[in-house]
Amino acid sequence: MIKSKIGSVFFVLLYVYLFYLVATNQMMPAMYVMAGGMLLESVICLIHNFKMGGKSK
Repeated sequence: MIKSKIGSVFFVLLYVYLFYLVATNQMMPAMYVMAGGMLLESVICLIHNFKMGGKSK
């Protein structure tokens, strides 16, 4: 989960672009954007967990 407002706005814009790609039937670029967004979110979550020492705060 993204805790910063800038990160949240970035991912909202990314998924709006993803929705545009799906709506215009551009499935392969949509798959790449979706995979990249999911990977980026999980890497940010992983880094955050290592910084917090595994504590959920």
